[in-house]
Amino acid sequence: MPGDNLKLANQFAAEYDSTINDENWIGPQILFLELNPFLQPKSNILDLGIGTGASSVPFKKENHQITGVDDSVEMLKICKAKNIAEKLILHDLEKMPLPLTDQSFHAVISNGVFHLIHPILPVIEEIKRLLIPNGYFVFTFEKSADLENSTEIKPGIWEKRTNTGVLTYKHSTDYIFEILRRNNFKIIFQTEFLAFVNQQPEKEYYFTVLVARLNPPD
Repeated sequence: MPGDNLKLANQFAAEYDSTINDENWIGPQILFLELNPFLQPKSNILDLGIGTGASSVPFKKENHQITGVDDSVEMLKICKAKNIAEKLILHDLEKMPLPLTDQSFHAVISNGVFHLIHPILPVIEEIKRLLIPNGYFVFTFEKSADLENSTEIKPGIWEKRTNTGVLTYKHSTDYIFEILRRNNFKIIFQTEFLAFVNQQPEKEYYFTVLVARLNPPD
């Protein structure tokens, strides 16, 4: 994660849970509802960008085994106190590989992360390495419809610095689909949801959620 983004994440950690509750952030519930029917009991799940653990809570309640990775020390402190994960790893999400074993997870989830890191292609390649054949990758990314004040840094990728100093990235759906296809993922579900509303000025932000399955090697 870029330095300014990481600094802001650490500063925001103590307020994060109350903020997402106030904004009715439904991303964690959507990921759980779409992925859990595909999982066997006590599946091994990697939460990439676990933060305070909000997206892993419903999976933990179903007795799945959680490993979490994040680059925010303060976020991981809060997550650890909740006793959600069997293992938590402090690691820069823009630096691969992760210190994890090949084909060690039945599923990988990543919620509200891809708009904060660049590039994401190495992340997709790493998830492919970590998943078992026919494993699932479920994640969200911000829609690229509103590109005001954004700069296209590569075809299908836009960069923008918000008023709070956060560096954000948007990816076209075509770009996401292509890098998944190149890494042998098949998309089996896609939907959009209202992520949050910025009150000043009033503006709605929509995210896409994808469920992708890793095809077995030929």
